[in-house]
Amino acid sequence: MKNRFDIFWFGENGPNWIKAVETLETAKDQIEKLPQNDSGSYAVVDHGTGNRLPFAAKVRTSATRGSKQSLPS
Repeated sequence: MKNRFDIFWFGENGPNWIKAVETLETAKDQIEKLPQNDSGSYAVVDHGTGNRLPFAAKVRTSATRGSKQSLPS
């Protein structure tokens, strides 16, 4: 099966391509595993329709903010 969905990070430096996946469900699962930051958001582009599906970054609680995770560059 062809990768129909592209995952992007939209942050302070503009859009960054993360990866291509086969299904929207896989894209959602991948976004859940990626680092989250309140200064940007993820989006999925559907090549079948051309639609962009935004996914807001989740703001982490203060207990998890202490652990540093780098975002894609």
